[in-house]
Amino acid sequence: MDDFNESMELHPAIRGLKTVCRCNNIKHRTIERAIRDGARTIAAIATKTTATTGLCGGSCTPDVQRMLTEHGCFLSATAPPQQNADAWWVRKKQ
Repeated sequence: MDDFNESMELHPAIRGLKTVCRCNNIKHRTIERAIRDGARTIAAIATKTTATTGLCGGSCTPDVQRMLTEHGCFLSATAPPQQNADAWWVRKKQ
């Protein structure tokens, strides 16, 4: 998007039609749908929508991160996965 703050003032129907990822032609509404469906990181958004994976090297990544923050997702793309203490691969202290 050219100016993320300007697009925040648009009507939601118009804002949904804005292109966020130009390389893969991913719209704002597609990323919002992925967030509603459980994507909480940049990597999850990339997996569900292919945004941030274009030939440009991910120039839309800051816009996608702002969308995640706007929706209350504060996890970074490199957040470690939650580990289950009873999982077979976790070393048990003796």
